[in-house]
Amino acid sequence: MLAVTVCVYIFAVIGAGRQQAEAVATQISDPRRDAAERPGAAPIATTLARAVRHSITETLAVTGSLVAREEDVVGAEVDGLRIVEMLADVGDRVEEGQVLARLDSTMLRTQLAQNTAMIAITQASVAQMNASLTEMQANEAEAAETLKRTQTLNATGAISPAHLLTRETQAKVAAAKSAAAAENLRMAEAQEAFAEAQRGEIELKIARTELKAPSAGIISHRAARLGAVAGTGGEPLFRLVRNGQIEFDAEVPETVLPQIEPSQDVEVWLPGVSEAVIGHVRLVDPTVDKSSRLGRVAVALPPHTAMRAGVFARGSITIGKRQAITVPLSAVSFSKNGTYVQLATNDVVEIRNVQTGLKRGTRVEIVDGLIEGQEVVVRAAAFVRPGERILPVRSDAGPGRAD
Repeated sequence: MLAVTVCVYIFAVIGAGRQQAEAVATQISDPRRDAAERPGAAPIATTLARAVRHSITETLAVTGSLVAREEDVVGAEVDGLRIVEMLADVGDRVEEGQVLARLDSTMLRTQLAQNTAMIAITQASVAQMNASLTEMQANEAEAAETLKRTQTLNATGAISPAHLLTRETQAKVAAAKSAAAAENLRMAEAQEAFAEAQRGEIELKIARTELKAPSAGIISHRAARLGAVAGTGGEPLFRLVRNGQIEFDAEVPETVLPQIEPSQDVEVWLPGVSEAVIGHVRLVDPTVDKSSRLGRVAVALPPHTAMRAGVFARGSITIGKRQAITVPLSAVSFSKNGTYVQLATNDVVEIRNVQTGLKRGTRVEIVDGLIEGQEVVVRAAAFVRPGERILPVRSDAGPGRAD
């Protein structure tokens, strides 16, 4: 009997303790809500912000690499000559026509001397053939004149037919010798022209022993080695970034390529550089890679000391700007029924479903559901419910930029 009495007493104590704990928990769970539910309770102080119009900048984040806008290559145009002098190296800024390296021209200069002698011989031959032609032409003229006189005398009967035949034969032989001399002269002149052409070829090869920059720029690669034998095939000896122009080669998903146009502004962040380099879209590639489904966008950049071809970079392409109604991002709530804000109308809270757009910094665009000037609860998690009256504390962000 005593044991039953003790058990009943313990259960009573536990029940009383539980009721007291529930009362205390109810009392301290939310004093402001309890105060608001009591008749005549004071309104809850709540921070509000207006829906204001801001300038929204729509951007697209991209990645890619820095590349040379135009690249020139310099290679040997004469086979089998050794590199005997190096005058430029990677990183050097060169001017158009500047000599980068020299090849051994000793053999070519020997050929040039031989050609000079050959030209002298052909010129002497031309002079000799010219003199011979003059002599043959004179003999031809003399024979023709003698034949003419003989034909005149033959008409009077003073010359025998045999004598006339002899004169005719002499005239034909003189004409043939004159024609042969003319052909010999043309042959000598052709040999002289051939020797002159050979000289031009040798001089061109000698000029090409100097490897020159085709344009002003910066040397980005050098394969030339002192003492190596240069060839017309294989890897170029030098590569130049024309005019030092480096651009950002961005990779863009095919779904957003239609939104990108030339001249759009682009912010490019380089490794180790705190500030963005501002460029603009120069070219939108009309093709898309079949495997990656990415398109290429070329972004022109101003000169910068940190730019190197091949460096990875990040970019932000400005694809549009517009004026839009925005509210603080903290004022927007998300639920299974959609997106909403707590709208304050005449200091009374109500729920308003909204459609959001771009998010920029601490503000978000409201595409539908609010009009400019309406006030919303800054913190959507505030202890206020629809229909409650509040004490507004206004903390508006004035019109400006939301980008």
